[in-house]
Amino acid sequence: MGVFKKLLFWSLTIIILLIISGFVFVKFSPVFGGAPDKQTKSRMLASDNFKNDSFVNRHPVSDDPDSPKPPMIDWLKSVLFPPQGKHPASPLPTKTPNYVHQSEPTFTWYGHSTVLIDTGKLRLLTDPVFYRASPVWPVGSPYAFDHSFTIKSMPNIDAVLISHDHYDHLDAKAIAELDEKVGHFYVPLGVRAHLLRWGISDEKITELDWFEEAGFGGNTLVFTPSKHFSGRKPGVRNDTLWGSWVINTPELKAFFSGDGGYNPDFKMIGEEYGPFDIAFMEDGAYSPYWPEIHMLPEESVQAALDVKARNVMPIHWGKFDLAFHNWNEPVIRFRQAATSTDLNVATPYIGQTFKLDAPPSERWW
Repeated sequence: MGVFKKLLFWSLTIIILLIISGFVFVKFSPVFGGAPDKQTKSRMLASDNFKNDSFVNRHPVSDDPDSPKPPMIDWLKSVLFPPQGKHPASPLPTKTPNYVHQSEPTFTWYGHSTVLIDTGKLRLLTDPVFYRASPVWPVGSPYAFDHSFTIKSMPNIDAVLISHDHYDHLDAKAIAELDEKVGHFYVPLGVRAHLLRWGISDEKITELDWFEEAGFGGNTLVFTPSKHFSGRKPGVRNDTLWGSWVINTPELKAFFSGDGGYNPDFKMIGEEYGPFDIAFMEDGAYSPYWPEIHMLPEESVQAALDVKARNVMPIHWGKFDLAFHNWNEPVIRFRQAATSTDLNVATPYIGQTFKLDAPPSERWW
């Protein structure tokens, strides 16, 4: 066999092995989640939001063939070889959380969309992601912090709220580690299958469709719409639902936006469930290439006004590189847009625990 034929043979062999390995990884790795059982599938088929074997938005995302398409190679290059300013120049400063129940609600941010909400009587954790925002290294690795946060050091949590199953909002490893600390998991319709595959017992999971409510101990959780999409497996999209959360307790009314583009449902949520003591509003990972599924910072400020929030905390930034903009651009633009409003903007350090009577505003970034 000649040199050329040997090179061709081994090249094809390596390609075939890589394809087989990739298929086996996607097929059998737990990180990709599970498939809905008959119980969930029957609920999905009965849902007004499930059509032609996938979930749909209340306000459709346009499919304009002339709209700009994201240059994925350029994006991946910008993540792996970021230009100056795109990533933090040094480990991000953090604070030590205060996990002691207070006489009034407190809030602790772990970066991106992970927030511990402590009403004084109830602890809720949103979209817990403590490891990586992708199934494989190096994509989705978090920025460096000057202090790391561990699930082991956290207190017991009454409930975890999941907005959708994207990797930057649903971390399989974190969910498995949280199991022994968490009383219950509230998830969008279809996401129950993921948690079951990761070892969470069925009795600890409640999955909800849009506008469905879950009540416990005098508290009410409502799963409300957002304009977004879902999916964890390559080539599979919108097989589970996505949305936002209304949190209504005797001590606190809060809104957690999850992910999504600006749309009329924010005003509807404000009219139906507001006003809110605080809104945790998506602010980051936006781009002209996907304007309908993530908000610009100026739209995020308007959404906070729409839901009738007295206080707002921009989330979905400060931990991962998921777009083309610089890491701190979202919070800079958000604060600037909010200056002409009556909103109180909370911008805590990562790990900082704060109260609404003194929302942190130091420009630590």
